[in-house]
Amino acid sequence: MAEAAVFSLIKTHNKPFGVQGLVDNLQTAGIKKAAVQKAVDALTDSGKITCKEFGKTKVYLPKQDGLEVLSKEDMEARKAEQKQLLETLQATHKAAKEAEAELRSWNNSMTVEEMRAKVQALTQQRDAQQAKLAGMRSGAKLVSADERRAAETAFRAAMEVWRKRRSVFRGIWDAISEGIEGKQSDLFEEIGVDTDEAAGVTYAELESRFLSAARGVKRPRSIKQ
Repeated sequence: MAEAAVFSLIKTHNKPFGVQGLVDNLQTAGIKKAAVQKAVDALTDSGKITCKEFGKTKVYLPKQDGLEVLSKEDMEARKAEQKQLLETLQATHKAAKEAEAELRSWNNSMTVEEMRAKVQALTQQRDAQQAKLAGMRSGAKLVSADERRAAETAFRAAMEVWRKRRSVFRGIWDAISEGIEGKQSDLFEEIGVDTDEAAGVTYAELESRFLSAARGVKRPRSIKQ
């Protein structure tokens, strides 16, 4: 059984095999390494296969006797056919990938129910914005005095936390950065420090805007129609 399986494998693939390669390919048949070694020895002795030695390594090849020898023209024709088949295979793979991508996009698309819910949510958002805009045009007060004071208090608290943290960081950085070479911006980027400048904001600018807005509240003005 092992001898027939080994011979069939070598002949079918028509390429060199080592013993371990034969064992790996015959795992599903349950043929162990000792049986494979015994089979190749018997096949070599009977002349059904050829054994080539490369140092301590033995390679077993199928006999090439009786095989058809292609002419130069036939060989070129086979190469051209192989090239064409390869191009067809590549085109098929590309089409399959495109089809898979399209299928994934459809699977990720919203269902009809999800679309209806989205439309409803957007409609409600639009109505709320329109109502807010109408109130602004009519000159109505959209924010109560208590709400404004609460917002101002929260803003001042946030600004104070910002100021303290900037001060603490600056003190620590000045203490540890003495003697460090390189641009400060490059060092900040390397160690992951997010600066005000990188975020596109400055403490002074926000504070100035807040003070201007606070002064503006004392001088209410109507919104033009």
